[in-house]
Amino acid sequence: MGENPEGRHTFPHARLAGYVTDLATPHTSITSSLDSDRRLAKLLLGTRLASHSGGAIAYVTTHTTVG
Repeated sequence: MGENPEGRHTFPHARLAGYVTDLATPHTSITSSLDSDRRLAKLLLGTRLASHSGGAIAYVTTHTTVG
């Protein structure tokens, strides 16, 4: 991770492994040719989460365990 002249974080070695094309009728596109990236993208993008949105940020309820 780095920082640009404006003080924003940058990720110069980041790769786009996949994306969702539409939130109303979701279609997941997996873009990476690396198996590990493809598995991670399917895991992260393959589940719809119930959320409460008040604008640009959506809030998701999590279930924590104490152990």
